[in-house]
Amino acid sequence: MPRLSTATTIAALICCCLGSVRAFVAPTSPVTAAIIKSTQTSSHHATSTSLEATRRNFIDQSIATITATSIIFQAQPAAAKEAPIEITPQIVQEAFDAIRNELTSSSGVVATLSNLIDNGSFEEILQYTKESDAYFRRAKLGKARKMLTDKDLKGEAVLMSNAVTFDLIGINRASRPGKENREDQLRYLEELKKDIAKFLELEKTVVFD
Repeated sequence: MPRLSTATTIAALICCCLGSVRAFVAPTSPVTAAIIKSTQTSSHHATSTSLEATRRNFIDQSIATITATSIIFQAQPAAAKEAPIEITPQIVQEAFDAIRNELTSSSGVVATLSNLIDNGSFEEILQYTKESDAYFRRAKLGKARKMLTDKDLKGEAVLMSNAVTFDLIGINRASRPGKENREDQLRYLEELKKDIAKFLELEKTVVFD
Protein backbone atom coordinates (compact mmCIF):
# COMPACT_ATOMS: atom_id res chain seq x y z
CA MET A 1 0.00 0.00 0.00
CA PRO A 2 1.59 3.39 -1.01
CA ARG A 3 2.49 5.56 1.88
CA LEU A 4 0.65 8.88 2.19
CA SER A 5 2.73 11.88 3.19
CA THR A 6 2.00 13.52 6.53
CA ALA A 7 1.27 16.82 4.77
CA THR A 8 -1.30 15.16 2.50
CA THR A 9 -2.99 13.50 5.47
CA ILE A 10 -3.13 16.75 7.46
CA ALA A 11 -4.59 18.59 4.45
CA ALA A 12 -7.33 15.98 4.17
CA LEU A 13 -8.18 16.27 7.87
CA ILE A 14 -8.38 20.08 7.72
CA CYS A 15 -10.49 19.87 4.58
CA CYS A 16 -12.95 17.69 6.53
CA CYS A 17 -13.16 20.35 9.23
CA LEU A 18 -13.82 23.13 6.72
CA GLY A 19 -16.68 21.23 5.12
CA SER A 20 -18.14 19.89 8.35
CA VAL A 21 -21.58 21.41 7.82
CA ARG A 22 -21.78 19.94 4.32
CA ALA A 23 -19.67 16.87 4.81
CA PHE A 24 -16.68 16.26 2.56
CA VAL A 25 -15.27 12.97 3.79
CA ALA A 26 -16.29 10.47 6.43
CA PRO A 27 -13.36 9.58 8.73
CA THR A 28 -12.04 6.09 8.14
CA SER A 29 -10.01 5.47 11.28
CA PRO A 30 -10.67 5.94 15.04
CA VAL A 31 -7.62 8.21 15.38
CA THR A 32 -8.69 10.43 12.48
CA ALA A 33 -12.28 10.53 13.75
CA ALA A 34 -11.11 11.52 17.22
CA ILE A 35 -8.98 14.35 15.85
CA ILE A 36 -11.83 15.74 13.73
CA LYS A 37 -14.32 15.37 16.57
CA SER A 38 -11.97 17.24 18.93
CA THR A 39 -11.53 20.05 16.42
CA GLN A 40 -15.27 20.39 15.80
CA THR A 41 -16.13 20.29 19.52
CA SER A 42 -13.67 23.00 20.57
CA SER A 43 -14.66 25.19 17.61
CA HIS A 44 -18.37 24.80 18.43
CA HIS A 45 -17.85 26.51 21.80
CA ALA A 46 -15.79 29.37 20.34
CA THR A 47 -17.24 32.88 20.44
CA SER A 48 -16.13 36.16 18.93
CA THR A 49 -14.87 37.25 22.39
CA SER A 50 -12.53 34.27 22.62
CA LEU A 51 -11.11 34.38 19.10
CA GLU A 52 -7.46 34.28 20.12
CA ALA A 53 -7.99 31.39 22.55
CA THR A 54 -9.78 29.44 19.84
CA ARG A 55 -6.96 30.11 17.38
CA ARG A 56 -4.45 28.77 19.91
CA ASN A 57 -6.58 25.68 20.43
CA PHE A 58 -6.66 25.09 16.70
CA ILE A 59 -2.87 25.36 16.45
CA ASP A 60 -2.48 22.96 19.39
CA GLN A 61 -4.80 20.52 17.64
CA SER A 62 -2.74 20.87 14.47
CA ILE A 63 0.31 19.75 16.41
CA ALA A 64 -1.70 16.83 17.78
CA THR A 65 -2.73 15.98 14.24
CA ILE A 66 0.87 15.92 13.07
CA THR A 67 1.80 13.63 15.97
CA ALA A 68 -1.13 11.29 15.39
CA THR A 69 -0.56 10.95 11.68
CA SER A 70 3.11 10.22 12.31
CA ILE A 71 2.08 7.36 14.60
CA ILE A 72 -0.35 6.02 12.00
CA PHE A 73 2.17 5.87 9.20
CA GLN A 74 5.50 5.28 10.89
CA ALA A 75 5.15 1.49 10.66
CA GLN A 76 4.43 1.50 6.93
CA PRO A 77 7.18 0.89 4.37
CA ALA A 78 9.06 4.03 3.39
CA ALA A 79 8.06 5.41 0.02
CA ALA A 80 10.43 6.90 -2.49
CA LYS A 81 11.44 10.43 -1.63
CA GLU A 82 9.90 13.25 -3.62
CA ALA A 83 12.12 14.80 -6.24
CA PRO A 84 13.88 17.89 -4.85
CA ILE A 85 12.28 21.20 -5.76
CA GLU A 86 14.39 23.58 -7.78
CA ILE A 87 14.91 26.75 -5.77
CA THR A 88 15.97 29.88 -7.59
CA PRO A 89 15.26 33.55 -6.78
CA GLN A 90 12.79 33.74 -9.68
CA ILE A 91 10.89 30.57 -8.75
CA VAL A 92 10.62 31.62 -5.10
CA GLN A 93 9.47 35.11 -6.05
CA GLU A 94 6.81 33.71 -8.37
CA ALA A 95 5.52 31.39 -5.64
CA PHE A 96 5.21 34.17 -3.09
CA ASP A 97 3.87 36.66 -5.64
CA ALA A 98 1.00 34.23 -6.25
CA ILE A 99 0.19 34.43 -2.53
CA ARG A 100 0.66 38.19 -2.44
CA ASN A 101 -1.79 38.51 -5.30
CA GLU A 102 -4.49 36.80 -3.21
CA LEU A 103 -3.94 39.43 -0.53
CA THR A 104 -3.78 42.58 -2.65
CA SER A 105 -5.44 41.91 -6.01
CA SER A 106 -9.02 42.96 -6.69
CA SER A 107 -9.63 39.37 -7.84
CA GLY A 108 -7.81 37.71 -4.93
CA VAL A 109 -9.25 35.74 -2.03
CA VAL A 110 -9.38 38.71 0.35
CA ALA A 111 -11.11 41.10 -2.06
CA THR A 112 -13.53 38.43 -3.25
CA LEU A 113 -14.57 37.53 0.29
CA SER A 114 -14.87 41.20 1.20
CA ASN A 115 -17.23 41.80 -1.72
CA LEU A 116 -19.31 38.71 -0.92
CA ILE A 117 -19.63 39.81 2.70
CA ASP A 118 -20.66 43.34 1.68
CA ASN A 119 -23.30 41.89 -0.63
CA GLY A 120 -24.63 39.49 1.99
CA SER A 121 -24.00 36.53 -0.35
CA PHE A 122 -23.99 33.87 2.33
CA GLU A 123 -24.50 30.85 0.07
CA GLU A 124 -21.63 31.94 -2.17
CA ILE A 125 -19.40 32.51 0.85
CA LEU A 126 -20.04 28.96 2.08
CA GLN A 127 -18.90 27.54 -1.24
CA TYR A 128 -16.05 29.96 -1.84
CA THR A 129 -14.39 29.42 1.54
CA LYS A 130 -14.21 25.67 0.89
CA GLU A 131 -12.82 26.19 -2.60
CA SER A 132 -10.28 28.70 -1.30
CA ASP A 133 -8.88 26.21 1.19
CA ALA A 134 -8.08 23.88 -1.68
CA TYR A 135 -6.62 26.17 -4.32
CA PHE A 136 -5.11 28.81 -2.04
CA ARG A 137 -4.06 27.24 1.24
CA ARG A 138 -3.14 23.76 -0.01
CA ALA A 139 -1.84 24.69 -3.47
CA LYS A 140 -0.24 28.12 -3.18
CA LEU A 141 0.82 28.21 0.47
CA GLY A 142 1.83 24.56 0.26
CA LYS A 143 4.04 25.19 -2.76
CA ALA A 144 5.80 28.14 -1.15
CA ARG A 145 6.31 26.25 2.10
CA LYS A 146 8.24 23.51 0.31
CA MET A 147 10.74 26.13 -0.89
CA LEU A 148 11.73 27.22 2.60
CA THR A 149 15.31 26.28 3.42
CA ASP A 150 15.02 26.50 7.21
CA LYS A 151 13.53 23.28 8.62
CA ASP A 152 12.24 24.98 11.76
CA LEU A 153 10.48 27.63 9.71
CA LYS A 154 8.91 24.92 7.58
CA GLY A 155 7.22 23.64 10.72
CA GLU A 156 6.06 27.13 11.64
CA ALA A 157 4.78 27.59 8.09
CA VAL A 158 2.50 24.58 8.57
CA LEU A 159 0.89 26.29 11.56
CA MET A 160 0.59 29.57 9.63
CA SER A 161 -1.09 27.68 6.80
CA ASN A 162 -3.46 26.03 9.25
CA ALA A 163 -4.29 29.46 10.69
CA VAL A 164 -5.44 30.51 7.22
CA THR A 165 -7.76 27.51 7.17
CA PHE A 166 -9.05 28.49 10.61
CA ASP A 167 -9.86 31.99 9.29
CA LEU A 168 -11.77 30.50 6.35
CA ILE A 169 -13.65 28.21 8.73
CA GLY A 170 -14.59 31.22 10.85
CA ILE A 171 -15.98 33.11 7.85
CA ASN A 172 -17.79 29.96 6.75
CA ARG A 173 -19.46 29.44 10.14
CA ALA A 174 -20.53 33.07 10.34
CA SER A 175 -22.31 32.60 7.01
CA ARG A 176 -24.35 29.48 7.77
CA PRO A 177 -28.15 29.56 7.80
CA GLY A 178 -29.41 30.89 11.09
CA LYS A 179 -25.90 31.87 12.20
CA GLU A 180 -25.19 34.75 9.82
CA ASN A 181 -23.00 37.29 11.58
CA ARG A 182 -21.41 40.11 9.59
CA GLU A 183 -19.28 41.25 12.53
CA ASP A 184 -17.69 37.81 12.85
CA GLN A 185 -17.24 37.56 9.09
CA LEU A 186 -15.26 40.81 9.06
CA ARG A 187 -13.32 39.84 12.19
CA TYR A 188 -12.10 36.61 10.60
CA LEU A 189 -11.42 38.39 7.31
CA GLU A 190 -9.03 40.74 9.14
CA GLU A 191 -7.33 37.73 10.74
CA LEU A 192 -6.99 36.19 7.28
CA LYS A 193 -5.22 39.32 6.01
CA LYS A 194 -2.80 39.24 8.95
CA ASP A 195 -2.05 35.54 8.56
CA ILE A 196 -1.35 35.85 4.83
CA ALA A 197 0.93 38.84 5.46
CA LYS A 198 2.76 36.89 8.16
CA PHE A 199 3.30 33.96 5.79
CA LEU A 200 4.69 36.32 3.13
CA GLU A 201 7.46 37.37 5.54
CA LEU A 202 8.93 33.88 5.12
CA GLU A 203 10.08 34.74 1.61
CA LYS A 204 13.07 36.71 2.88
CA THR A 205 14.31 33.71 4.91
CA VAL A 206 14.99 31.53 1.85
CA VAL A 207 18.71 30.93 1.36
CA PHE A 208 20.04 30.24 -2.12
CA ASP A 209 23.14 28.13 -2.78
